[in-house]
Amino acid sequence: SRNWYISQQWSSKSAHDRRILMAPQTSNTRRKRSTRHHVVPRFYLDGFARRHQIRVVQLPGDIRFVQNVSDATVQNNFYTVAGHPDGPDVFERAMGPVEAEAATVLRKVVDEGVWPLPGDDRETLATLITLQILREPTQRQQMRNTALAAARLLIDTTSPERLQKLVEAGGEQLSAEDAARQLQELRAAGAIDVTVSAASHAGQIGYLLPRLIRYIMGRPWALVRFARRGLITSDSPVSLVPDPSMPAHMRMGLMTARGFTFPLNRRTALMMSSPEPFINAGRHVDEVTSGAFDLARPGSTRDERAINLATALGARERIYHHPDDDAFVPEVLPEPVDDTLSSDDIYTDFDEAWLTDDSSAE
Repeated sequence: SRNWYISQQWSSKSAHDRRILMAPQTSNTRRKRSTRHHVVPRFYLDGFARRHQIRVVQLPGDIRFVQNVSDATVQNNFYTVAGHPDGPDVFERAMGPVEAEAATVLRKVVDEGVWPLPGDDRETLATLITLQILREPTQRQQMRNTALAAARLLIDTTSPERLQKLVEAGGEQLSAEDAARQLQELRAAGAIDVTVSAASHAGQIGYLLPRLIRYIMGRPWALVRFARRGLITSDSPVSLVPDPSMPAHMRMGLMTARGFTFPLNRRTALMMSSPEPFINAGRHVDEVTSGAFDLARPGSTRDERAINLATALGARERIYHHPDDDAFVPEVLPEPVDDTLSSDDIYTDFDEAWLTDDSSAE
């Protein structure tokens, strides 16, 4: 039998939700559960490896070593959903069939030369790309940042009188002096923190996947093939390309990025560009979504450098590449993403992004 894995936070039950989150039910209570979770699929990393060995560059590039793909991008219990009736590794198991289907499509593209993809295969690859964006530690960290900023905003805009009323609504009493003191303590640097559980993260994936896949499918795709030059990948392999016309205060995301790059293996990359030229020319977005404007072309040196730079800039902590492709790693690499930001840092960052008046900027 098969069982739907739906957390309490998941309100959407679309076909995409069901494809991703349907996990096999098993009655074998002695089955060894998975605790080593790849945040980037192992089959995908094999496309950049030699006999399952892949070279790792720890940002900002001082530490480099070779690792087996079975150990690359592994985080212990990252997707473990404690207390789930089908086992704490239910979400990790649910992604297995999805990755298997995506691996088949990827082989068609890179090994068999199938392009453009038929509709179902195009949707499968778009699902893999969207799921990759949503499943990463970066996404969980963004959830934490948003929750911290909201908590700080709530605390900073709550008066002692309002806190008293909230406490009274819960059947307890709080003096004005204690209310003022508690708010002061909560507003102190480092006083609050938020932990996002795997269940909450999985819930967000289930909710957002069917809503965001359109921003991948609704773009024209270009398959870029290289004969000699090598491509790198990372622990966050889908890279966003900024729109130069986007206002400085706006945050880049799936809806606002000019395009995306996604290396499929060391010789092949997918570039997803803006659909606006086609829409402005009077073509319906459904034509773009169907893949009618997808193309394939040989890659140039400029393409390789642009794709590899985008990959390096989008990496979280590590870059991965084939052991023979050291020469294609950009010389200047970014620092790793900082996960140690306090609520004050995040709140300041959100405040600058949302509230600063930059109308006088040139």
